[in-house]
Amino acid sequence: MAVCAADGSGRGRREKGNDIQMMMVETELRPSPIHGTGVFLAEPVKAGQLLWRFDSRIDRIYSEEEVASLPPLMQRYIETYSTWHQGLRVWILCGDNGRHFNHSDTPNTMSKGIGFGDDIALHDLPAGTELTSDYTTICDAARLNGMAFARSAVAKQPEPVDA
Repeated sequence: MAVCAADGSGRGRREKGNDIQMMMVETELRPSPIHGTGVFLAEPVKAGQLLWRFDSRIDRIYSEEEVASLPPLMQRYIETYSTWHQGLRVWILCGDNGRHFNHSDTPNTMSKGIGFGDDIALHDLPAGTELTSDYTTICDAARLNGMAFARSAVAKQPEPVDA
């Protein structure tokens, strides 16, 4: 997850039904065998290919004060789906499918920085692959507090209720 593209290109807007995708490649959300919902490639990608980049037009930065001012359910959402940047003391929320990358100790992507580093594919990945990252390399809260932090935040999320 990274700062806005120096060339201003940001992300392309693509619509598939009601799913607006803002990542650098086509993706879709599906049930994940890892946890809950995952983000899956809708097209093959090459090793080193850019998958995600911070774009202030869709991604949002929250200060500690902003998060503290939110109702408890919104605070949990931010703490679950955002990355914490200790140096800047901000939460960075992906406004696109990027917030559904699940954790893996052997990820298939790499981020070049906490919250503001481009995410790239570590290997050639076929369409249908779930994108994973090592949360301890993309979120200071997970790095400083261990994966128990990430697991406890996820565990606090209410289960969906079928209507």
